[in-house]
Amino acid sequence: MKKTVLLLIGLTMVILSNGQTIKIQAGTSISKLDWQLKGVNIGSIYDETLIGYSIFAGVDYLDKRYFNLSSNIGMIRKGGKGEFMLTDQYGQSTGQTVTEKPTLDYLSINTTFDLKYRIKETVTPFISFGPRIDFLVRSSRHFDALEEIKELKNIAIGFIVGVGLKYDISNLQFGLRADYYYDFTNIADWKIENTGNVGKVEVNTFTINFIIGYKIK
Repeated sequence: MKKTVLLLIGLTMVILSNGQTIKIQAGTSISKLDWQLKGVNIGSIYDETLIGYSIFAGVDYLDKRYFNLSSNIGMIRKGGKGEFMLTDQYGQSTGQTVTEKPTLDYLSINTTFDLKYRIKETVTPFISFGPRIDFLVRSSRHFDALEEIKELKNIAIGFIVGVGLKYDISNLQFGLRADYYYDFTNIADWKIENTGNVGKVEVNTFTINFIIGYKIK
């Protein structure tokens, strides 16, 4: 934890020392899980779309005509949703269903390379891509069993790819962006030899965020 705090402090000092536009991004995350239990004929579970939250603070810097760098830190919720049939004590269906929503909250850090092209004096579309790392902060009870066997990963590494539009009014900046989170790592994957329990959990995540920024240089 101390190393993480020092990393965040160092990142903040670097981006502020070179900062040109301070910004806040807030909106929704759109995700679904691919929770597979191999050897069990039930397919993937929790694979319905879950609407969560996404909020970031960051700085755009090294601003050039056609590109800039952007570093951001914030919180994002990932997860999924699934509907299950309730059964009685004899295993018979009751005709009722329950909706379960497993969630994971991450502290997320990314640095992107933003390619842009100003089409009007105040309007700039862009595409961005870069590496990201997510630290698991909190998980719902659905992951307790995976945490007990130490198969729930606390760190997710991947890429973020996005498109967006910025609109400048004097020193103020407004915008909208959409991003896809590509993971190199799974949320969990396990194989328990003595029980034959094998499975994995993956997640697909998109975000849509509004941007408010202020140019300081």
